[in-house]
Amino acid sequence: MSTNTTYYNHPINEKGANAFNSNKRERPFELLQDRIAQQKPSKVAKTVIHWFRNDLRISDNTAFTKAIEQLQEIRIREGSDCNIMAIFTPNEHDWIAHLESNWRLNFMYRALTSLQSELLELSIPLYVLEFKPDKPILSRSKKFAAWLKKKCLELSGGEPVQVTANAEYLVDELQRDINVYHVTDEYFDLNIYHDTCVVEPYPLRTQQGSQYTVFAPWYKKWCTYLMERKPKDDLVHISSVEKKKYNRDTPHQKIGYKLPIGFALNVNCPLSKILDASEDAGMSRLQEFLGNSIKKYDQKDLLPDERSSHLSAFLSVGLISARTVVNSAFSLLGGNLVGKSPKDMSPAEEFIREVAWRDFYKHAFCYWPYLSMDIPFNLGSVGIKWLNDKSHFEKWCYGKTGVPIVDAIMRKLLFEGYINNRARMITASFLSKNLLIDWRWGEKWFRKHLIDCDLASNIGGWGFCSSTGIDAQPYFRIFNMERQSKTYDPSGNFIRKWVPELKNVENVHATQQHVESYPDPIVDSKQSRQRALNVYKDGLY
Repeated sequence: MSTNTTYYNHPINEKGANAFNSNKRERPFELLQDRIAQQKPSKVAKTVIHWFRNDLRISDNTAFTKAIEQLQEIRIREGSDCNIMAIFTPNEHDWIAHLESNWRLNFMYRALTSLQSELLELSIPLYVLEFKPDKPILSRSKKFAAWLKKKCLELSGGEPVQVTANAEYLVDELQRDINVYHVTDEYFDLNIYHDTCVVEPYPLRTQQGSQYTVFAPWYKKWCTYLMERKPKDDLVHISSVEKKKYNRDTPHQKIGYKLPIGFALNVNCPLSKILDASEDAGMSRLQEFLGNSIKKYDQKDLLPDERSSHLSAFLSVGLISARTVVNSAFSLLGGNLVGKSPKDMSPAEEFIREVAWRDFYKHAFCYWPYLSMDIPFNLGSVGIKWLNDKSHFEKWCYGKTGVPIVDAIMRKLLFEGYINNRARMITASFLSKNLLIDWRWGEKWFRKHLIDCDLASNIGGWGFCSSTGIDAQPYFRIFNMERQSKTYDPSGNFIRKWVPELKNVENVHATQQHVESYPDPIVDSKQSRQRALNVYKDGLY
């Protein structure tokens, strides 16, 4: 599970990470921010192109709204002879390098198809431009930037073009946008906007001027920041575009692109299990959750029922904005949001707090860019002597550890591409603590199999559970698997469903089952706990 050297020839180490911490190396986000601060809408553009990435929606899409506004300004200046269009630029090398899951890619593809239909109602064509280099190259390359400029100018017929896009905060994507800025000129202009977070990165700083490393005080400031700037009735401003025809004539078109065979789903999942990937489906899910399911949000950790919102996949590809989500939840609070402790929160407040974690991790990625480069936040944790038993890792991956709750969760992940947050915490704790396997192995496995993977949240969650990340749990907190099982699957029905070998067992929670068709546990709970304490104590400090 090492870094893919096909795409990353010179992986960063702890010394390189410390160069960011000591300000000897510029952060990519700050470089992009400098370019954003200087940008202005083109004064000569005749065509506007919105570049869709992980923002596959029309509603409350900052850069898309700006594209419409700029189109209208051009028409006032130049007359009606100008057009707007949209592009999407897949590069399978990005997916391979980033370990994108087939679940997520198929969901994204169906979202793209839905988006095209929505755009056609506005008479805006969507062109899928596949970057197909002759050797493995990521979109962060200069070659991609030159290719993108060429393609956009082809679409505009050689006339000056204005491109809009929403910022993405991982290092590869930041470098991609910086390189595209470098090829801008009077014929090809790029404007990038902040959109994915409720509060954009960097405004929320400590008194020392740095990014917060602890969520609780950061969240209080997040709430205060929003309340001080809120519109009259909402928590945050929601942008919209008028539903009308923006081009004179746009012929009906098919998507013209299919996912390569290697990225197809390879499990026989019933169609009913596959989420409807559309804006309407995301809004319907949000409204149903806030109208009904949120009343039982205190049961969100239960494994059989999963009372969570199930909006994460929609947020991951941008079918719904985080602003829309928190605004809708805020409407249930009577006009006030305070960063209370979780025990004092209403269900709606607790839900908003969960969405805020998404911002927290993205902000951290901008300030500590090495978090997306296989380097842990706690650089002192690189001394942990992981056992990295490949046989144990494989059994964890495929749900054959002999620990019922772990096996049930991992089998569900393989079959459905989704497990709730509690399930992720249980299995992450078992891998990194009981098995003493490098948390990055598990993080990459989740990345490769989750339909809703958001890299910042995924790495943030694994860092928390493995006690190596930002605002992590203390190293001596090690889950008792039997206790977790009894608490979050009290009936045992979740285990019986996913581990049918135990369907007739009375106590499915026990970590020692003595069932012929089911394996003995690969580690002893007490012994592995003590071993983890010793190894962490020696390696973490």
